[in-house]
Amino acid sequence: MSPRTKEQNDAIREMRMNQIMQAAAEVYLEKGIQLEVRDVAVKAELGYGTVYHYYKNKHMLLEDLLWDALNRTESAIQPAISGDGSSLLKATSFSRLLLRNCIQDPSIFILLKTVSDNFHHFPGNRFSKLFAEFQERIYLPFVAMIRNGIDSQSSDKRANLIFGSLVGYASLNIHHNMRNEIDVEGIVDMIFSGLQSKEN
Repeated sequence: MSPRTKEQNDAIREMRMNQIMQAAAEVYLEKGIQLEVRDVAVKAELGYGTVYHYYKNKHMLLEDLLWDALNRTESAIQPAISGDGSSLLKATSFSRLLLRNCIQDPSIFILLKTVSDNFHHFPGNRFSKLFAEFQERIYLPFVAMIRNGIDSQSSDKRANLIFGSLVGYASLNIHHNMRNEIDVEGIVDMIFSGLQSKEN
């Protein structure tokens, strides 16, 4: 049997890392910051040593998980940011995409919840760069949509309230195993129903 090529090794490495991160997200939803690398290995059905080969500790694993989730969140909301329509319409589309992906992808939910909690479970300030990137790539574009779309002096507070409502609603559904029952359209319509568009 011939040795594996570099491409084959790279594909195996990527598959293993995805398997580990998916398991880590599931364990984090169950145990929070109390998760251990051995828990992730059990959930991923991998040897403890295999997981440690990729991640020396849980903080390195969670950091990778959150950065990957940030990139996937940005991809998920891109249609709303680059789409046509009024700012308020784009903000509504952004919210639907964000909530739908938050419910479907545990790592995106973990990112949003962790940012909302200001990383208070994590030691030191190792996530300050991630927070800054989240603000620039996800949150501030949303705030700009709200600011440009509604007739209010407190648009920043409204954007924060909407964002918090989406994360809170996702949290309730995820922790009560109601993911398949969520009415994304109805929830977002209800959240936005009280906003007065500048165009009216």
